[in-house]
Amino acid sequence: MKKVLVIEDDTPLCWLLEKILGKQYQVNIMNNGLEAWCWLTEGNYPDLIISDIKMPSLDGLELLENLSSSGLFRDIPVIMLSAFEDSTKRKKCLELGAYAYLVKPFEPQLLLETVEKSLTSSNQNIHA
Repeated sequence: MKKVLVIEDDTPLCWLLEKILGKQYQVNIMNNGLEAWCWLTEGNYPDLIISDIKMPSLDGLELLENLSSSGLFRDIPVIMLSAFEDSTKRKKCLELGAYAYLVKPFEPQLLLETVEKSLTSSNQNIHA
């Protein structure tokens, strides 16, 4: 079963994401970027990361910068979540290597499709 790391500080949204993804994936939830970064550096390696942008301790953009500059984690696909449609932030996230930028609230089916596409795309990149 593929592992998805969800980094989100909104408890109800964490619950919803776990309900949406939990049937098909092993979901690990962290409440901020620093907690997630520590979890990753302890040797955990998810197949996909879904991260909110605005969080305490280490926000989504800072986490994405750390991931993209890391040799070990840079190939993990990342889906960024934001409460706002912000073309500047969207562009920055995509430049830093995010697979997608979704605005909350989002359709659960859109999230599942984006997750599937990102995992398929990352598998092709690994085998290329």
